[in-house]
Amino acid sequence: MNKQIIRNAQNEIFYEANLDQENGWIYINWIGDIELEDVKKGTQAFLDLLSISGCRKLLNDNSLLTSNFLEINEWIETNVVPVAVQSGLRYMAHVLSPKFITRFSGIDLGLRMKPVEFQAFKERRKAEKWLNSKD
Repeated sequence: MNKQIIRNAQNEIFYEANLDQENGWIYINWIGDIELEDVKKGTQAFLDLLSISGCRKLLNDNSLLTSNFLEINEWIETNVVPVAVQSGLRYMAHVLSPKFITRFSGIDLGLRMKPVEFQAFKERRKAEKWLNSKD
């Protein structure tokens, strides 16, 4: 399975992921207003894709995200990062939301991603260029 789509309780797509074999990364697009349960579903799908793909790079796109996920970052740090690192994740390019509070949440997430090398970007193109510069 190279593509994943998950819908919320209102049947709206909030998570799209794609294994980009040409570039050697997983691309995740988070969309709209998400809740903790949505994040749990999406991150589990990502971890499943990561474990079967062996990818070392993640392009995490929050440019269409509208909700503040600051309180969710601690859960990600504790429950997702260790499993992702164990599965081989080494680099994460994060495309920030244009919405200020959501953008701040993305920067906070970067502080919690150790030992993953994390870099935040305003533009997807720059994030892709950075990821391509990594082994």
